[in-house]
Amino acid sequence: MSQKTEKTVSKEIKIVTRPVATLEDVSRDLRKVSLLEVVRNLGEVSERGLISSLYILKSEVGKDLGYQFQVVGSSVSSREVLEDVRVLLYLGLLEVSPRRKLRLTSLGKEFLEKLSGGLRERLEDIAKSVEGIKQRVLSEDSLLNLAPAGGRRGRRRR
Repeated sequence: MSQKTEKTVSKEIKIVTRPVATLEDVSRDLRKVSLLEVVRNLGEVSERGLISSLYILKSEVGKDLGYQFQVVGSSVSSREVLEDVRVLLYLGLLEVSPRRKLRLTSLGKEFLEKLSGGLRERLEDIAKSVEGIKQRVLSEDSLLNLAPAGGRRGRRRR
């Protein structure tokens, strides 16, 4: 008589704790404030367009805002940027428009207006740099939105 050995598989839940961010924390974080300024100057921009603009600022213009980027082929990604965007969305400083683009909320605009003089000078410098690449980023962003997500999709033929 053979006995069957049962193999049990257990799944573990991995819980990642994150500290709660406040507006005061964001005002002390230069990266998040700079990110808000870039979004304000671009108007409405997708997450991919935002990452692209930050990469162009770092690699071509020479304005390093402190983000690390991974480049695979012609695609640029950054986990740090996406994490900061999530925090800003959570706090209500950014919102997602119906066209799935990021934009500044009225609270975000007020937040940027209330910043101190030292930060304001840095933000004006960032704004000048963003103006130089704005048309390029927005045109690339609109081209990405025109292309279908899964490549070529048409009728299936049998």
